[in-house]
Amino acid sequence: MQVCSRSRGPWAGAGIALNAISPGTTVTPFIQSMLDAPEGRAQIDGSVPMPLNGHASPQQIAPLLSWLTCPENTHVTGQIIFIDGGADAVVCGDRAW
Repeated sequence: MQVCSRSRGPWAGAGIALNAISPGTTVTPFIQSMLDAPEGRAQIDGSVPMPLNGHASPQQIAPLLSWLTCPENTHVTGQIIFIDGGADAVVCGDRAW
């Protein structure tokens, strides 16, 4: 039986909630010019389709990061949380289940 590598670390036993997020397109100055151009937006939307409310701002992603690292998060650990407006579900479809 193969054990997942995330279960081998000592961090969970030490009370450290180690998680990751997987954001979709995040609207920052770096990507804004691409979103402003019709060709750039089409390319981004084709690569990272975000059907639930479109592209996210950093302010929409920050609360998840804040909660994952706060004392109230007592049990979520070793997870990758998708905050991508449905992009992963659209791209992977049923094959991920």
